[in-house]
Amino acid sequence: MYGDNGVLVDFKEFGVAIDDAGVFALAFPHFPEHLLVDARSNENEAPLVQVVEPAGSMRQRITWLYRRRPSLGAPQSLNFLVWPHSISLLVQSAIWERIRQRVGADIEPEARAQCALALKQLQNLDSSASQALLRGEMCLTLWPPQEVKEGRA
Repeated sequence: MYGDNGVLVDFKEFGVAIDDAGVFALAFPHFPEHLLVDARSNENEAPLVQVVEPAGSMRQRITWLYRRRPSLGAPQSLNFLVWPHSISLLVQSAIWERIRQRVGADIEPEARAQCALALKQLQNLDSSASQALLRGEMCLTLWPPQEVKEGRA
């Protein structure tokens, strides 16, 4: 569903999905990397918050997680969520704070550091994608670019 400012997001449902998922990936429209959140933990492993390259399939991502965090085993499920807006709206809407709470960033120093690093990386990716768009990169046009002859602007 669309509103005056683009895709409408049901923030309540988004929050429920974050609260209920043990493992989820958050995708963004302007760059290929995802935010991977694995809220599972045990005495050997803290929750994981990391910006990752996209995997070829969910099975590949689950295998990657199992190899990276063997003491937790393979996750039973992996939710895939798409955030259709900017990283700044992710923060302003309190969805980012919900993610931080989900992994215990308020009480766990390692989770806090991972969240801070991931947010900075996402902001950089979002900024780079916006700048590339302004330069005309990653754009498809109906007409090929015209060459400008010397002396004409």
